[in-house]
Amino acid sequence: MKSKFDICIIGAGMAGATIAAYLAPKGIKIALIDQCFKEKKRIVGELLQPGAVLSLEQMGLLDLLQGFDAQAVDGYALIHGDQKTTIPYPNHFIGMGLHNGEFLQQIRASALANESVTKIHGKALQLLENDRQEIIGVSYREEHSSEIKTIHAPLTITSDGFFSNFRDDLSNNEKTVTSYFIGLILNDCDMPFPRHGHVFLSGPTPFICYPISSHEVRLLIDFPGELLPRKALLQAHLDANVTPYIPEIMRSSYDQAIKAGGFKVMPNHYMAANPIIRKGAVMLGDALNMRHPLTGGGLTAVFSDIQILSTHLLAMPDFYNTDLIHNKIEAYYRDRQNANANLNVLANALYGVMSNELLKTAVFKYLQCGGRNALESIAILAGLNRNHYSLIKQFFTLAIFGAYDLIRQGITKLPQAVKILFDAFSIIKPLAKNELSVSAVISDYFKK
Repeated sequence: MKSKFDICIIGAGMAGATIAAYLAPKGIKIALIDQCFKEKKRIVGELLQPGAVLSLEQMGLLDLLQGFDAQAVDGYALIHGDQKTTIPYPNHFIGMGLHNGEFLQQIRASALANESVTKIHGKALQLLENDRQEIIGVSYREEHSSEIKTIHAPLTITSDGFFSNFRDDLSNNEKTVTSYFIGLILNDCDMPFPRHGHVFLSGPTPFICYPISSHEVRLLIDFPGELLPRKALLQAHLDANVTPYIPEIMRSSYDQAIKAGGFKVMPNHYMAANPIIRKGAVMLGDALNMRHPLTGGGLTAVFSDIQILSTHLLAMPDFYNTDLIHNKIEAYYRDRQNANANLNVLANALYGVMSNELLKTAVFKYLQCGGRNALESIAILAGLNRNHYSLIKQFFTLAIFGAYDLIRQGITKLPQAVKILFDAFSIIKPLAKNELSVSAVISDYFKK
């Protein structure tokens, strides 16, 4: 029996809404299901690196960044004590700072404006299977009537975010909490370097900020550990590890935000993609793969996944051949692993570096030198350089630079030089094991 839909998308968040907005104008019939279509307030997904902006442009969706006060970002500023340095994005690429919720509503409106998209307001309950254990759709509870209904489609995309209800069906993923972010909005805040993301390295814990509107700056403060901090502990953390290191130019806005309270706390996850490839279903976005948000690489990875999956799906003549759909899903999982490995490794490796006093100082000095190494590093961070060899080379060049810089200060620094090399290897090894293959790194060596 022919289905009414070609694709059922579970979750109208960034991943689900964007792939719907991209595929629907091409005549693909889509059911877009979500429990809530109201604007959400989030504290991450507010910085689009140039790689994410480029993906939107290539998909013809760049206009979705217009009309809601999104702000251009030209690069990064690093602040370590009384020293400061800036690193521009390469080749005049720009990033964008914005309100995640406002951006998502733009994307949803674009998707739902297509006649081929059916909006379904309800909670997805269970993936439907045929007698061959192939996924043929989803059951859901309709929001207004509470009635249990079903949707059938040749392909079901689960894109229901980092609290996905369908990982057990479609993956062997293991999710861990690496730390927490404390989020504040600083109103009418002057930053040391306008139109830049800022990384503050002076204190014992890293914190970052970037513009999200013409009069608002997002401040994200790391709280290490796996357990959700209590309010009193949060305040003590801010007082001891953040407030003394806020630049004077930002102090008034920061003090007002602290006084107003209402800051949000969210867990930072790491989850390597380990999908179970099942006929009729595919995972997309944070439901499949997560990395630490310190580098702002989340939307770069999401939009990259959408491009890769869509390219494979659009190469099909129709959605009647389920074997062909299955082949395309396999190709998507293979290609997206290669495309997003740098984003995943860098995000968690950089968090490890920023939490290590020796490596933190080394990375500041390394990037402060500028030149080719700084340019290549920022290109990887921006999502513009996906070459695996470049990532490994830059990471170990940084570690060797840090060790050499310590030895130059005297032979008494030799133990610290050895430690910096050991720490760097300890950080990168498990991440590389999860995300990279030796053959891919060697192959990329010849493409560099």
